Amino acid sequence: MANESDIVDGIILEENSLNSFIAGDNSLNVGDNISQSIQTANPDMPLPVSIFNNDSLSALETISKYLVEELCLRYCIIAGILNRDQRTIWGAYSSAKEKLPQRFQIYGAKFTVPSSIFRSRKLSVLESITQYLKDELNLRYCKIATLLNRNDRTIWTVYQRAKKKLREENGKY
Repeated sequence: MANESDIVDGIILEENSLNSFIAGDNSLNVGDNISQSIQTANPDMPLPVSIFNNDSLSALETISKYLVEELCLRYCIIAGILNRDQRTIWGAYSSAKEKLPQRFQIYGAKFTVPSSIFRSRKLSVLESITQYLKDELNLRYCKIATLLNRNDRTIWTVYQRAKKKLREENGKY
């Protein structure tokens, strides 16, 4: 039977493993219990842009699938991170699982987007990603289109729509 000190040490170890993983060190050990220590999840958790390079999933489905399958997060935790209802996350994940049953091939995460950009409901998920990549990382439309597996004109339209929404909300931009 484990004593209280062993339990506390185990929880601290789990928290450190999860925080390292979220910060980009993808070396969780087998047996790490992520769901118990998810309370320490970084709201700016970086998401690799390479996960969006698929033909079949929407942006929200992609994020839901990544967070459930790769980071083992529960729907309620994902809902809190993305400021969405957990039933929306469940629906997006269920749909994603049907459309793309295999796991993501995550390769060279050269670009990441913080999960915090999705908290605002003013912009759609795709608008948020595009706006972040264009404004914060100064990427060209053609590069964003390649990263997100979308047409250049689609990215231009989505970005213009995002700018218009932000301009109407803030009276500037």
